[in-house]
Amino acid sequence: MRKFTTYILALPAAIVVAVLVTTRLGPETARAQVSAATKKKKKASNLDFWLNEATTAPASRPADKSTTAGGNPFSSKERPFRGDAVPGVIEMSDGRQLPGWLYTTRDKPWVVFDPVLERWRQIPFITVLSITAVVTEEKYELQWRWKGMGEPEKVFTGRKFPYRRFLWKFRLIDGSEVKGAVKGQPIWVRWDNKSTGPMVLHERDKGKIDLKLEDVHYVRKIVVSTKMRDAVLEDRKNQSATRPAR
Repeated sequence: MRKFTTYILALPAAIVVAVLVTTRLGPETARAQVSAATKKKKKASNLDFWLNEATTAPASRPADKSTTAGGNPFSSKERPFRGDAVPGVIEMSDGRQLPGWLYTTRDKPWVVFDPVLERWRQIPFITVLSITAVVTEEKYELQWRWKGMGEPEKVFTGRKFPYRRFLWKFRLIDGSEVKGAVKGQPIWVRWDNKSTGPMVLHERDKGKIDLKLEDVHYVRKIVVSTKMRDAVLEDRKNQSATRPAR
């Protein structure tokens, strides 16, 4: 009889403990469920979310040769010899197109004067879509010389040389543009283990005496694009195939 009475008295205490445990765990469980639901509803643009969600899917079958052959977009021939080189094409003022890997001075970004901000800007090559030459002045300069030793007077020699002034328009991957002066920065292009350059982006450029303006070639445009580079290379290949043998 005493044991039965003790059991009856202990029963309400057990119920109270169970209620307290349920009450304590309830909010944490609810928060976990809300967190999981919120996590699933995050936008696709949240990089951290997709990195956390990424898992390695087990292979359903062994990869065949056709799958592995096209897996690497950079073959040993097309892999850049420098980490800062970018794929693209340089177009010269005479119409020549130079495709390959483009690069400038090592560890140096493009330095261009931004007239809007009134300061020099450093632009990494990897952020550039294109660079276009803007010719602001084009003329012939006359050659002068001193009339004699110690004399302050100059006389015209009868000869002249070509002269140009440039601004350079940078189009960037964020859609913005910067147009300003570049103080003589070189660029090279490399393909098939052969380099061409340097070709210099000047603020002012002059040719040799008695040369014509059209004979002084300059970089007209630089396009950073794998598709453009491959298209020019393919066009070269087709022209070589259709060219009659000598």
